[in-house]
Amino acid sequence: MKVIFAHGMESSPEGTKATYLKEKFNAIVPWLGELNMMQQIDSLRRAILPDDTAVVVGSSLGALAAMGLALESPGRIHHLVLLAPAVGFERHEKDREEIEARRPGLFEQCVSLSARPVPRKVITTIIHGMEDEVIELDDVINLSRRSKSARLILVHDDHSLHKSRDLILSVVEKVIKGSDILAGVY
Repeated sequence: MKVIFAHGMESSPEGTKATYLKEKFNAIVPWLGELNMMQQIDSLRRAILPDDTAVVVGSSLGALAAMGLALESPGRIHHLVLLAPAVGFERHEKDREEIEARRPGLFEQCVSLSARPVPRKVITTIIHGMEDEVIELDDVINLSRRSKSARLILVHDDHSLHKSRDLILSVVEKVIKGSDILAGVY
């Protein structure tokens, strides 16, 4: 099963999560830096062959791009794994100018996308740190509630989820093998 990883705004294909997902699962990690959200979604779509499906893992802003791909092309996603998804984007109004200067159109695209549920037919696992200093826990819980096929796993970690490496690898491995994933607090 092909694994695609969408890195976050401040990361790259050489980041920590990208590196360990490439090492363990030979993940494909497209470069998403400096792209607006629609361009990121298009880049993820191109990483999956036309008649193929994939496990799509996204971190922070990359998780939002992965959600966008699920909304546009739900049949191309075998399973979605969202790590600290950048929902509740409207809370970052103070950063709008800086974000728009770097990636025109990104802010409004993210506000619109972050309010939507993941499609019911896309099985989704969300992993979020209870000490996340960037994304509000309430916003992630609300995403989980409005996304009927989502399981939420809360961890004692921050936005980077560096302490949750083994759990993330285990979840992706279980998804590939078709094993059950239990929601809860870890």
